[in-house]
Formats: sequence, structure tokens, C-alpha cells
Amino acid sequence: MSIKDDLAKIVGAKNVLDDPAKMAPYAESRSLFVPPRAPNYVVRVRSAAEIQKIVELANEKKVPVVPASSGVHLNGNAVAMQGGILVDLSGMKRIEEVDERNRKVRIEAGVTWSELGPELAKHEFMTMNPLLPHAQSSVVTAWLERQPALNPRFEFGEPISSMEMIWPTGEIFRTGTASSVGYGREGNFADGGYPYGPGPIDPIRLLQGAQGTMGIVTWANIKTEYLPKVNKAFFIGFDSLSCLTEAIYAIQRRRIGNECLALSDLNLATILAGDMDSDFPKLLDSLPPWALLLVLGGPRWFPEEKIGYEEEALRELQASVFPASPLSEVIPGYGSTAVLPRLLRRPWPEDRTYWKWRYLGACEDLFFITKLGRASEFVSAVEEAASLSGFDPGCIGVYIQPIENAAGAHIEFNFYYDPEDDVQVSALRAAYPAAVDAALDLEAHFTRPCNRVVADKAYEKAASYTALLKQTKAIFDPNGIMNPGKLCF
Repeated sequence: MSIKDDLAKIVGAKNVLDDPAKMAPYAESRSLFVPPRAPNYVVRVRSAAEIQKIVELANEKKVPVVPASSGVHLNGNAVAMQGGILVDLSGMKRIEEVDERNRKVRIEAGVTWSELGPELAKHEFMTMNPLLPHAQSSVVTAWLERQPALNPRFEFGEPISSMEMIWPTGEIFRTGTASSVGYGREGNFADGGYPYGPGPIDPIRLLQGAQGTMGIVTWANIKTEYLPKVNKAFFIGFDSLSCLTEAIYAIQRRRIGNECLALSDLNLATILAGDMDSDFPKLLDSLPPWALLLVLGGPRWFPEEKIGYEEEALRELQASVFPASPLSEVIPGYGSTAVLPRLLRRPWPEDRTYWKWRYLGACEDLFFITKLGRASEFVSAVEEAASLSGFDPGCIGVYIQPIENAAGAHIEFNFYYDPEDDVQVSALRAAYPAAVDAALDLEAHFTRPCNRVVADKAYEKAASYTALLKQTKAIFDPNGIMNPGKLCF
């Protein structure tokens, strides 16, 4: 019996694809540095039991398995680099439990940002979004990839509280308190709200940032928060990035506000422009080089009072720490900041070209973790490396996200380019590796290498860690079937 026949027995013939035309969308990514590669089969699944049988079959046949949670592959993590079976999880869309009292929601891997937000809003809840995620991308995958939340409070640094997964050998496993006997039954007190234990091993860590190389997550409990009753948003402009980072340090030390992020003028103009031909140039001329966006949110109880004392503390800091940058409720060239809470708490609108593709048609991301105070060094180094390689630094946007109350920072460079312009593509192919080298020279920490350029360079710098990672992979995936060709595998 062929592999296709075996797969059809598991999920039904209509859910097994091997037609090259139908599999073409699964072969592509939005990354210039992840070449297209089609799987041998695409299998659409609906349950953990089906996934388990597919993984067991792949081990028997020694065939690669690649999980894909949605049809949006920004960094190429779901491209089947060595062919094999692509497991399409996008049909697993159950939102199984909104736990208001314990502020969490249990969702399957195929639930997208556009689907989760409206459901939570019915309960006056929300998740802590990353920056304007694609509406059709997976919520679970975003958090497994360690995308930073816009709210830098410590408790939102770990959005997943527990989950169910299929190990590369085919066993079903649950993490944290979801592993308790009777989980999910009425009256069970271990409700999946705690991610660790029992004991010293934390299996969630093996899945985070693993790009599907260590197992397949079927569902996860995601932390939620009350949707603020009242909001007040501020735009704070800066000519100097070092002054901006000092402002963030001061604000985060006082635990002021909810969403807090910094954007370069290019990124902010790209996000806010209604029409890229007419509005974008005007915004770019009006905005300062750097902008700090800060949203104050009032909780269910005494919302105005909370916003009042936070604003008072914020104005005291502004007067003493960054007096040259006033608090403004107007965005230059755009209008009121009242739009920001709604904008930042939702995915990018489905009826508009995704924001990273609006400017020139394509975007290549470079991101890492470092100290917030070193942001200026990294911006200078990356822009210089790009310029020396022939890439226009004016086409690089920057996004800075403080994490854990500014104990660290996610720094992201967005290289915008026209994919139809051979000169720009060639310049980017030279500039991107040079930028990675420049960042590594400054000791950037690449917690989730997103393509082979970053992975090869980052793992070369960490030989002992790479050796340990390969040893761990061999324990949990002895046949090497799970998404080979990613990270250092």
C-alpha cells in the first residue's frame, strides 16, 4: 500500500492532496531566504488522533512531517525543506473554553487572530496581541514562535499556560496542570492554568521557537485579560533614539500603561497611511524620526481613577526625563491617538494589503533580543552594513518592543523591497547577511532564527548550545522526521 493510501485511511481521500497545483500555496513563503519547496503530500487534519497516526506512519516510513497551522508563512517555517508530509492544521478551529474567572481561553492550533478576537470580545476579554499580526495567521503559532506582546508586563511574557502536543514519536502529551488526571472534566481543579511541572522539566520550552521540529501542538490555553473600559493613548515623538529608550525605561520602571512600543517614522507611516500614494508621503514628512506609542487602559473597576493617576505619574516623568518630547493626543499628519487602542488590539484588517507588504511589495524581517539601552548601537550598525552592501537604509523600518518591563527588548528591522526589482533583490541578498553579522558582532541574541542565513550564523557562534540542541532532538525525534532542515537540524 502506498503512503497516499495509508494517509487516506487516516483522514479520508478528499483530505490528502498530491496535485502539484493544489500544493503550490504550501510551497511558498514570504521570505527571500527560504526557497520554495513543495511537500509530497498535504494532509488536512481535524483531530489529535489523526495527527498521532500520521506521525506514527511517518516514523514507520521514515518520511518527514511538517506542521502548518495556517496558510500564512511569513518566515518560511512551514516550508517542507526535504519534502514529505505537510500536516495542515488550519481546519482545527475549535475555541473550546473561555474561562472568564481564570482569564484564559483554550483554542486549537488552527484558530486565527481574526477568529479569536471577536469571540473574546463577547465576554469583554482580549489577548495581548503581537504587533498587527496577519488576520489569517495562527494565534497558537504566534506564541510558540515567541512573538513579543505589545504589553511589556512580566506576566504576559508567557502567553501559553498549558497545551496538548504530539511528540515526534507519536505520543500525545499535555503540559503543566493540563496533564492532571481528569483535566477538562467538570469539578477538576487543575484547570490547565499553570504551565510548569509536575517536577523540574518544562516541556513547553522544547516547543517554543522550535519551528515545528520538536512536535505538533494541537491546542493551548492562552492567557486573556479584561478589555479596558476606558482608554487614553499618547504619541510621544523623539529626534533621538537614545532619548526614546530612556523614556521607556522610566515609564516601565513605574509600570505605567498597557501597550507600549516604539516605531521608526517609516514603519508608523506605513501602518497609518490610508492611501500609500497620497497619505504615506505626507505622513513621512510630518512624523518625527521616532515615536513612542503608549496606551493607558482602565480596568473594570474604577477605570477613570486608574487612568488619572497613571497620567499624572506619566506627566511627572515627561517633565523630568524627556522634557523635549511632549505627551500628545494627536499624531502629526494623521489625527487623534484615540484610534490606537482599537488598532493595536486587533489583527491587521483582512481587506487591506498586509502592512509589511504595503510600501514596496515585500519585506524581510531581522529580529533579536538585546538590552533596550543598546538599541541605538544596533540601528547604526545594521544601517551601515546595509548601506555598504548597496541597500538603501531609508527602506529599513524599525520596531522596538520592551519586554518584561524593559528588562530586555525585541528589536526588529523590516527590510522593505520590491520583489520585481532585480537590483533591490540583489542588494538585499548582500545586505541581509551583512546585517546579521553586524548584529552578532554586537552580541545580539537570536532566540528564534527565522531562516538559514540567521540560523547558520547564530548556531556557529554557540557551539556547545548547538551540540546540546542536537542531542535533545535525537532523544525526542530519533528518526529525524519532524520538519528537518530548520534551525540547526
